[in-house]
Amino acid sequence: MRKDVSDAVLSEVVLAIARLWEEGCPVASRPEEMAPIAIRRWMSSERRGLKASDREGRLRDLAKGLIAHFEKEPALVGPLSADYECVAERVARVLDNRGGV
Repeated sequence: MRKDVSDAVLSEVVLAIARLWEEGCPVASRPEEMAPIAIRRWMSSERRGLKASDREGRLRDLAKGLIAHFEKEPALVGPLSADYECVAERVARVLDNRGGV
């Protein structure tokens, strides 16, 4: 985890993902594992050519990164991609509220 990401931010992201699991999101079963990966992906989007102002592009990129990390066969993820997009939105909302971290 990046040194500029506080434990409080990490905890908020873990909690946001855990809430999604409680709400029935099938891909949010491992919030403690998913949170640091999601934060790192969100914070490194500019390295992949996405401007900080391109929120929709960053959301798609985050969902894509989570799929690549957590799915054995990312090309076959199908309808679960919408669930990963939901996780991406929730994580982004937390990080946006924290001023981008």
